[in-house]
Amino acid sequence: MNTLEKASHVARQKENGSPLLKATALMKYYKIRRGGWLVRKKVDLKAVDGVSFSVNKGETFGIVGESGCGKSTIARLVLNIDTPTSGSIVFKDRQISGLAPGEWRQLRRQMQYVFQDPLGALDPRMKIFDQVAEPLLIHNIADISERRDKTAEILRSMDLKDHIFDRYPFELSGGQRQRVVLARALVLEPELLVCDEPVSALDVSIQAQVINSLAELTKRMGLTMIFISHDLSIVRHVCERVAVMYLGRIVELAQGELLFDSPAHPYTQALLSAIPIPEPGLKRERTLLKGDPPSPVDLPPGCRFHTRCHLSKQVCTQRIPELKPLRDGQVVACHVAHGEA
Repeated sequence: MNTLEKASHVARQKENGSPLLKATALMKYYKIRRGGWLVRKKVDLKAVDGVSFSVNKGETFGIVGESGCGKSTIARLVLNIDTPTSGSIVFKDRQISGLAPGEWRQLRRQMQYVFQDPLGALDPRMKIFDQVAEPLLIHNIADISERRDKTAEILRSMDLKDHIFDRYPFELSGGQRQRVVLARALVLEPELLVCDEPVSALDVSIQAQVINSLAELTKRMGLTMIFISHDLSIVRHVCERVAVMYLGRIVELAQGELLFDSPAHPYTQALLSAIPIPEPGLKRERTLLKGDPPSPVDLPPGCRFHTRCHLSKQVCTQRIPELKPLRDGQVVACHVAHGEA
């Protein structure tokens, strides 16, 4: 996305007023058992711990971070696959956390999920065409003839040829299966699309094709998207705003261009320094992290990142940093970045 497109998008956000989706103080704790055979106790695994963000209509919002940081848990909370321990989720000015199953059924058409594993997300006993048409049947949209036309149109728009319509998932390549999963989510023309690592299992060349098809369709359909990934090069290409997560918390959130050009949090800097440069002979100075991430059960005091941070000060070990504005459109949870250390 070029500078002109980003400027027009910001103007669109201001015109739209309230965000399409807003999460406030979102928490998800899982009870797990720890201890030996004789003494076992239940403890909290803090998968998501006080996360707040908003997604504007027509925006692609990225969430990045290491495995286990809580990215996929947020996706499951937004779509009510998991119930939050506390906090709220508002969709189109309506509180949706805690809704009854019957009310959620009505929302499913407006909010769709693209799973990480396309083979696991597809029914091995159903033909491709029938699986993409099934959401239209479930929500009783259009008659049989219109359903067939709409299904064929969305499949073709994802660069899937007519000869695969009657095939089964095991007969397709990984890239084709991922396009089928995307087509099934998009056939309902949802307002919000949540993509959880949608291309992580694909070859690089296939990734580019799928991402380009997705970007073109979302732009044409005016979709709002939450894009979850650990691949920062893809996030930079796709997302307009990006949130960086570490151990269940957002540590930095900014416009994509600002985040990639001027990262403020040491963790963000370390992630960006690991992106390969596709130019022979060019090198980037690496910021190496110490050790492994702490357990989400036994979290360190103060800043959760201080055990791996090369800039850690005494205050970092004592006080949890707040997510506060640093510069225009950029918020950071770091004592050092805010000059408090």
